[in-house]
Amino acid sequence: GQKTDQNREGIFIRESLTQNVLDVTRISSRLMLIKLRMDKQVLTVFSAYAPQTGKSEDAKNNFWNTLSDAVRKTPSLEILLICGNLNGHVG
Repeated sequence: GQKTDQNREGIFIRESLTQNVLDVTRISSRLMLIKLRMDKQVLTVFSAYAPQTGKSEDAKNNFWNTLSDAVRKTPSLEILLICGNLNGHVG
């Protein structure tokens, strides 16, 4: 069998909000964003799936660098929300 890296992110929104969608961008197989018009502001929501234990340091660094770059490119007047499985460990 062939081994492929197919992480797929998704974002569910309430049907009544679909008319407010300004943009949906798949940045990578682990990261996507959706922009919504909320009254007079724009809400940018990132959906992220960080590489888990066992993945290479390069893969982890690439993910975090990609997320960081995407956040930096988000205009400062937009409301920013980062959601997802960031594979953090406590304790």
